[in-house]
Amino acid sequence: MKIEIDDQIAKKCNLNEKEALELLAISVYKFKKVHGALAGKILGITEFEFHELLSKKGEIVNYGVDDLIDDIKNHEL
Repeated sequence: MKIEIDDQIAKKCNLNEKEALELLAISVYKFKKVHGALAGKILGITEFEFHELLSKKGEIVNYGVDDLIDDIKNHEL
């Protein structure tokens, strides 16, 4: 998928490509469309790095018991 933002709009919003991708990744994560690992993949970073980014941006990490169980299962593979 390719998403294009008009240069004038990006300039008005004061966004570069990296910042726009971060906003996208954080938004889909916050709306629970993806988990942290996939949100990180959008940015080319690990889930841990994505959670660090959330913390720096003052966002809450959605990580519950189900996430922990999934992580344990995926680690065992």
